[in-house]
Amino acid sequence: MFEKDTLFHKPAFHVLIWAIINQQLSVASARSIESKLQNLHRGTVFRQPTISTLSDNQLKACGLSRQKIRYIRALCDAVAQKSLRLRSLPYKTNDEIGDILTTLPGIGPWTIDMFLMFSLGRLDVLPLGDLALRKAISNTYNTHDSEAMLSISQRWAPYQTIASWYLWNTVD
Repeated sequence: MFEKDTLFHKPAFHVLIWAIINQQLSVASARSIESKLQNLHRGTVFRQPTISTLSDNQLKACGLSRQKIRYIRALCDAVAQKSLRLRSLPYKTNDEIGDILTTLPGIGPWTIDMFLMFSLGRLDVLPLGDLALRKAISNTYNTHDSEAMLSISQRWAPYQTIASWYLWNTVD
């Protein structure tokens, strides 16, 4: 899951596309789709003008579902129409970013957490919606209880992101 050398501080649009691809998929499946899309895109960093030109059939051939294609199209449209100004997001609070991004279909708490961590480098994000992180916390602290996980994680503030990276590495 965690690939700091290849994802950390990537451009906002790239991380949002990466997060959409990775939603509810195994790491191997997501990497395969990402690789196919990068080959089709002809670059390692996803950019809105290029992704927008790809047909639904091309996106589907990469392994993307109709639903994820719809999410990607909505993101591309919002960026192209300037209703989503990605360059303004670093100057906003985590909650403000969440409010802005959740107006787009397919973007929820997990995607926002990934964006905050991997595009903006925010250090105090805890993505408890991530199954691998929950598994790592469960294995490390011998609990499956969400409230207990949240209580444990409070000790890591203001560096919950860093704790998450270490925990992810225990389940890779």
